[in-house]
Amino acid sequence: MISAVPVIQKWEKYLSAGGEASLEGFARWLLEGSKEKKMSLDDGALQTYFDRQTNDLGYSPLNSEASFLLWRLNKFLKQFTKTLFQDAGLNNQDEFAILSHVDYKSECTKKLAIEENLIDLTTGVEIIKRLVSRGFLKEKINKHDKRERLISLTPKGKKTLQDIYKGFSGVQDVLVDLNAEERERLVHTLKNLDTVHTKQYQEKSSGRAESM
Repeated sequence: MISAVPVIQKWEKYLSAGGEASLEGFARWLLEGSKEKKMSLDDGALQTYFDRQTNDLGYSPLNSEASFLLWRLNKFLKQFTKTLFQDAGLNNQDEFAILSHVDYKSECTKKLAIEENLIDLTTGVEIIKRLVSRGFLKEKINKHDKRERLISLTPKGKKTLQDIYKGFSGVQDVLVDLNAEERERLVHTLKNLDTVHTKQYQEKSSGRAESM
């Protein structure tokens, strides 16, 4: 008799890695895992490719590798949280980002919520419209500046956000095998990078004063 235990074990591993609970997704994951050659910086050919870019195009040292890895980590994070957001009635990370920022501020302008989350203005306005229409956010005129509207969470929005925060405990740790010291160093480095890029972003967008 053929045992189903190995399949069950792979299914549990697939789910723990943030996979969607569907046979189609599980099948894709199995096929990806069976590929002989995987995209990784351990692949000498890929490392040579990055080195050639750096030399030929004058990139800063390790910039290609760092950009590639940060991009992949963001993709992993999206995959890990996709089902959680969908179950909560949200479409994507940006909708969650807007809700969490409004929760942090208690109340803020639309413009602030959009810019603080690095979202394109037009896209951000549409996101907020959707969140208002679906009952997650409410808005009112700013009594100090009637050209602006302030947004805040509705009871539904607060409950949804709390459910998501609780659900994060079941999402795979993005820092996985890093020890406490490695985590601290990484977060310190990321904070430094975020500070520099945030300053540059704000300088570029400072001339864009548009009332909503």
